[in-house]
Amino acid sequence: MSRKRKGTPIANGHAVIIKAMEKLHKKRLITLATPTARSKEDKSNISTVVPGFMAKILFPNGYREMKEVEQLIRKSSLEWTVVRIINPNVKHVKNEIGYSYGDKPAKMAVSRENVGEFMYRTAIDNTHIRKMPIVFNK
Repeated sequence: MSRKRKGTPIANGHAVIIKAMEKLHKKRLITLATPTARSKEDKSNISTVVPGFMAKILFPNGYREMKEVEQLIRKSSLEWTVVRIINPNVKHVKNEIGYSYGDKPAKMAVSRENVGEFMYRTAIDNTHIRKMPIVFNK
């Protein structure tokens, strides 16, 4: 996200999706965010503090987007999971997925394949409801 970009298209999109799901009586939403979106379980550690701090300074609009998404999801009636990721640009390590609810430190990178696998498993197993796991490569 550019520092010069204005508006909140990601948050706006989430608002439309949430409104439509609630209108159609759909319950399950799984979405992505960064640790800028804070979990109630978050403790102060590198994986919960540094990404939000850096985003606020380097990508203020992206920071605002994540904070707005966080609020929209929390206020919804949905059974949501916010999969938080940091640096999804690393090499894929098969079957080496870890996660933290923010209560313990997480590593600072995850492959896109592992994000997809985690989201798929979350949907299939119907787990992490109303939680914000930070997903990482072990």
